[in-house]
Amino acid sequence: MEKIVNLKDLLVHEILDLYSAEEQIIEALPKMIDNANDAELKNALTTHLEVTERQKLRLDKIKKVMIGEEDEEEKNKGFFTNIFGGTNSVTCKGVEGLIKEAEKMMGENMSVETMDAAIIGAAQKIEHYEIAGYGTAFAYASELNLEFIAMELKQTLNEEYEADDSLTELAIIRINTDAEFVNDTEESEDYVYDGDDDEEDVKEF
Repeated sequence: MEKIVNLKDLLVHEILDLYSAEEQIIEALPKMIDNANDAELKNALTTHLEVTERQKLRLDKIKKVMIGEEDEEEKNKGFFTNIFGGTNSVTCKGVEGLIKEAEKMMGENMSVETMDAAIIGAAQKIEHYEIAGYGTAFAYASELNLEFIAMELKQTLNEEYEADDSLTELAIIRINTDAEFVNDTEESEDYVYDGDDDEEDVKEF
């Protein structure tokens, strides 16, 4: 990849990072859907998968617009051709790490209620990354007076906020509460701590 010189180049790099993020999320969401137990959570994640696929198409349009702004010579040999030469030109390491963390978490031994709470947490970490990324890209596009691109990015940014809010609402209304009151019937010993550090004051019941 050639040197990133100015804000426009930086915007292109940010778009590619987001494109890679959306590709990874599209691949990862089905596993999260499969591991979710709550019907509303499954539905919310399924809906977000459909929205994410549309967001990726939106980024495709943005890429075409930005390439089209370069003259033919620049398209053939310049910065935009190099970075848009393939979908693997930029890999979003942030989302890659968050997805690996989510997959590791889903491999833990959990009750189904707690797994649902954990999946919401993992999904929202990814949402927050996207909100930051799309917000940054929108700011760049606005500064560059790229109205169409800014409008497209703003639409996706609003969708990310909506998805995050819906997951928060679901967690607060039911999922986290269900996980809070799960009893592990396989646990042989339970303890309560009375606030004193003396070992003898930790009482078994």
